[in-house]
Amino acid sequence: MFRLSILIAIGLATSALGWIKVPDNYPGRIVGGQDAAPNQFPYQASLRDANMGHFCGGTIINNCYILSAAHCDVDATRSKFVVVGSIFLNNGGVTHEVVRITNHPNYNNDTYEHDINLLKVSPYITYNAAVQPMPIAAHYAESGPAVVSGWGDLEVKINEECYDAWSDVTQTLTVFTSTICTTNPEGQGACQGDSGGPLVHNGGLHGVASWVALPCGFPRPDVFTRVASYVTWILANAV
Repeated sequence: MFRLSILIAIGLATSALGWIKVPDNYPGRIVGGQDAAPNQFPYQASLRDANMGHFCGGTIINNCYILSAAHCDVDATRSKFVVVGSIFLNNGGVTHEVVRITNHPNYNNDTYEHDINLLKVSPYITYNAAVQPMPIAAHYAESGPAVVSGWGDLEVKINEECYDAWSDVTQTLTVFTSTICTTNPEGQGACQGDSGGPLVHNGGLHGVASWVALPCGFPRPDVFTRVASYVTWILANAV
């Protein structure tokens, strides 16, 4: 079984030939992570296509909305179902139909700026020990331990100053003030298939997995969309 793991994983990367967009249906998982225990991450969601294939992660933020990344579904046509309540990709959980996809109107598919979206599901999500929402963070995280979970978590350190770490690399993808970075030991980090997944710090959702360098676990910061930068947009659209 493909079991939810803990550490970090995203869906873009670098190679020796330059920056590439890695398909999010690549069977990756968090590198150097640990298997999750039942009910350990009740806010975690799995985005599925029409064939029930997992391609991205997401976070339950209320009983009918999932927060994820816009690059997971640029055309707003791929996300057909969301599964919640299971740490396995192919066993258990509750399936909900995606009835509306709202990508941020200013999302840039070249730079990944504003890489955030909302998925409305039906029927309403029922909360229990295995299914719970994660509050969105309304303030900027400064530093400290954070947790990333997905099928593509381990403890990581939030790093606000990752611009310099990427400054020597010619790239299209960009670190913005609306992104947040994490640092972790070499050989640990997010990987393909975890795009859109949660970065949680002090009991709040601070990041949405956006992009990393290849190979996964490469010693550069992983980049997340900063949730606190989009609180107004989230509250206006998750209704």
